Amino acid sequence: MNPFLDWCFKYLFGTEENKPNLIGFLNLMLMPQSPIVDVEFMNNESLPSSPDIKECVFDIVCKDQNGDRYLIEVQNGKMIEIKDRIIYYTCRLMDRMGKRGSGWNYSDIKRVYTICLMNFTFESNPKLRRDIQLYDIDDNTLFSDKINIIMLQLPCLKAESLGECKANYELLLYLLKERQAGMKTIDELKQEIANTTLPQKTKEVFYRVLDTADVGSLSEKDQMRYESALKNYLDTMSCIEYATVKVREEGKAEGKAEGKAEGLAEGKAEGESMAKASIAKSMKAEGMDVALISRYTGLPVEQIEAL
Repeated sequence: MNPFLDWCFKYLFGTEENKPNLIGFLNLMLMPQSPIVDVEFMNNESLPSSPDIKECVFDIVCKDQNGDRYLIEVQNGKMIEIKDRIIYYTCRLMDRMGKRGSGWNYSDIKRVYTICLMNFTFESNPKLRRDIQLYDIDDNTLFSDKINIIMLQLPCLKAESLGECKANYELLLYLLKERQAGMKTIDELKQEIANTTLPQKTKEVFYRVLDTADVGSLSEKDQMRYESALKNYLDTMSCIEYATVKVREEGKAEGKAEGKAEGLAEGKAEGESMAKASIAKSMKAEGMDVALISRYTGLPVEQIEAL
């Protein structure tokens, strides 16, 4: 299966039966001094305190035995505002720790870790992993460890074998990308793992993730869910690709007609807006979830509901 599809990733790492996969994922990503031994899944909907505030629907959110929070997001479609979105989601998760009454104080705030896996790059000089914390600008000292954001730009992982990976978390990303590409079988990937000098406990994490990602191991009901998720993803990507080409052509045509650079920019912006609305309307007519439409088009849920 393609592990980066919305349903697939949640199945692999966001279900009770596959909780060991999530614990292994977090330990590989964070390498904490005291390993995470258990997590509790939390409500992935963050309802706003006012109807005027945007609602958040997280992919996977949980807390560990110490109360620290973890938010894992997967983004397949390119999003210009991805940094702002991740900051907003992180703050909303921290905000949920606040309690009414005099018994709560700020010292009750636990650490929040947000891990965002992106199948695109968001900067001109991208790197695979960026770790963001709150630092003092003048002396470059850590101000607080309560907010931790990890941005993973998956196209930057160029490894063609486990041996080319430089860190344990890269090994996991490599395996997930190989399952996405479908060029190697699960048995071939397991053999690669067996040939490494990794600790047996780490190997077992990788083996389990691969076994869970085997479409053949899915129940009939889950196979239907997977096929539906795959179809929705392919249809969405096809619509976005078509709209991108059309918008580019229309923007160039309008820019040439006006003979000005601003004509191209205005034409492209207007075309993008119309294309997104058209795509969203078509996806909605097909019965796709409004939150999913918003994820792929970048349009607000309220605008999609009004279409």
